[in-house]
Amino acid sequence: MIDLHIHSEYSDGSWNPREIVEDSIKKGLKIISITDHDVLAGYEEALFYRNNSLKIIPGIELNTDGPLGELHILGYNFDPEHPSLKEHVLWRVEDRLQWGKRIVAKLKTLGFNISFGNCLARVGKGVLVRTHIADELVAAGYFHNSKQAYEELLKKGKPGFEERGTFSAVDAIKLIHEAGGLAFLAHPGMYKHDFNVHHLIDSGLDGIEVYHSKHTKKDQDYWRGLAVDRNLLISGGSDFHGPESRNPFPIGSVEIEDPQILAWFGNMVP
Repeated sequence: MIDLHIHSEYSDGSWNPREIVEDSIKKGLKIISITDHDVLAGYEEALFYRNNSLKIIPGIELNTDGPLGELHILGYNFDPEHPSLKEHVLWRVEDRLQWGKRIVAKLKTLGFNISFGNCLARVGKGVLVRTHIADELVAAGYFHNSKQAYEELLKKGKPGFEERGTFSAVDAIKLIHEAGGLAFLAHPGMYKHDFNVHHLIDSGLDGIEVYHSKHTKKDQDYWRGLAVDRNLLISGGSDFHGPESRNPFPIGSVEIEDPQILAWFGNMVP
């Protein structure tokens, strides 16, 4: 069993790396990847808790926006110490802080009086994400739950949305390759806007996350067919964020026993 898409408390997950590793070992998983948004600290900490039965592949989920719209690019088996990747992570942490300040300022003009300091206090060890702001909106009594706050106010096209610093999906592919890794399009069935996946492929995309907790059978079949047709690699995972999160699907809950995956992930484990 494998799970190549897991989030920790270092981005918008609620579990710490030790809990993730212990749960993975308990369930008999053989390989996992902690793919936090724009940070590597969760992966780095998890290495202290693994044992010989569990391998942990370096992973990251890069948030991007640009001509193709807002897309997420998963990176695997890169050099975690690569200078370009380290520089990007540091830049993105600061960029997210300034972005969060702009969101909170905009929310105040819309009548949602929340504190940026309170949002920041929710970050803990990780980086600021919209979930932290959504949680603060709930705590202030404006919404019943963070999913509602996110869907009605914070996602792209909604009144409280703010653009992050410029970094496109093609930029993400180039960065992952520069660090020696493989770049995958995350959860393609979840995007609500049309985008030219062939442009990503022509730009060097290595694979597609075919198996995902929110993909329908139709999504899975379509994206697997495309991956096979274009000779791309295939990945998959639960996208676990925590039992009480908007992505509560348990670690290891997505079946990805696929020869297309078995063909590559076994060669990626140090």
